[in-house]
Amino acid sequence: MIKYFSFIIILQLFWANEPIAVISKIRGNVQHKLISDNKIKSKTRVNSPIFSETQIRTEDKAFAKVVFLDDGTSISIYSGSEIIIKGKIDKRMISKQIELITGIITVNVTNQVLEEFKLVTPNSELSCTECGFWVLSNPLTGDKFIKESGNISIWNPSLNRTSVLVSDTTLISLINEEFQIFETPVTDIKYLESLMLEVDERDLQYEKEDTDDPSLEIITNVVVIKLKNAANVERKIILTYTQ
Repeated sequence: MIKYFSFIIILQLFWANEPIAVISKIRGNVQHKLISDNKIKSKTRVNSPIFSETQIRTEDKAFAKVVFLDDGTSISIYSGSEIIIKGKIDKRMISKQIELITGIITVNVTNQVLEEFKLVTPNSELSCTECGFWVLSNPLTGDKFIKESGNISIWNPSLNRTSVLVSDTTLISLINEEFQIFETPVTDIKYLESLMLEVDERDLQYEKEDTDDPSLEIITNVVVIKLKNAANVERKIILTYTQ
């Protein structure tokens, strides 16, 4: 009987240490820390397994993408960001929670079976079942949420208030301050698109504008010019034009 219980305990520990996600993409210097580590020091590589409570940090001009193993839910982590990935496995499905310490991430959540996906920031808590969104978190300016898809709710614990994230709008949540909600500026959209372009996440795509004359059509094009100085510092100029 003692041997049987020992086997059960070992089996439970094995499953508790089972990876919940994997690193699918890396650009630049990305580091991670397991819960057993004292500090971030391990250099992250593509296909590295991610366990619950793993902390990931992207250095300047770095990028990482994490994909959960059960359903493909993904987190794209942009330059100068830091997150902690948490998850619990139940019947081969994973309940997911992300803690964003600082920085910029975009998340695409597939339909969750066990419970809602949760994102925790210094100022807010986001929850959804199936959604896509951006969040830009800064200790001084708060959390900026931009919706891409799905039904998303934002809770501000300091106010004990919840707001729904609406398409084409930006919501800012900050401790002890009312929600700020406004139409997402075009400049912000262009900025996020430029971030994706820099790490080859998605090509810029623009819809054709409607015209009164069906024989005419307006096509928007994008030209990216890369410049590099003597110090090997690279900059990009993004030009948009119509024809």
